[in-house]
Amino acid sequence: VIDYDGLWKKLIYELFEEFILYFAADLYEEIDFLKEPEFLQQELFQEIIHEKKGKNVADQIVKVFLKNGEEKWILIHIEVQGDYDPGFSKRMFQYYYRIFDKYNQDICAIALLTDGTKSFRSNQYHRSYHGTELMYKYNIYKFSDQVENELLLSSNPFALAVLAGKFANEAKNDAEKRYRFKKK
Repeated sequence: VIDYDGLWKKLIYELFEEFILYFAADLYEEIDFLKEPEFLQQELFQEIIHEKKGKNVADQIVKVFLKNGEEKWILIHIEVQGDYDPGFSKRMFQYYYRIFDKYNQDICAIALLTDGTKSFRSNQYHRSYHGTELMYKYNIYKFSDQVENELLLSSNPFALAVLAGKFANEAKNDAEKRYRFKKK
């Protein structure tokens, strides 16, 4: 059994600049990559998020510094979502407000939706009650929307990681298909 959460976590850590270039090109232009990004420790993440013990957490919270010289920093919250989850958008919002409450910083949230469900496109959380309303939107990147040939043409290593994730999802219950994808 492959630990996809751990694999993504390691890829993001080792190739963070390429990750941002691939998944958040506009943000990439603002980040000063001469200053080392700071990955918050998993224990601190669990303190913020209050995850249940034993649950795999693949998310990363990364502090980066901007080129404009300001002392301000941005937390980039990355959520790799592998299965349809009706509570996903609420959880993304909870992560946002807990991180915001603790650090009082702007947050760029990126959700990598690796599931095979074409209709699952959760990118917002909405609440309203008697004139009080909240709308939280975040960035999503849906693996199943990506075109194989375009991924193969990209020089960014995350294009191949996306392709591998797409293949793994498509061949989840088909050993012959998995073999063909691995060979390819």
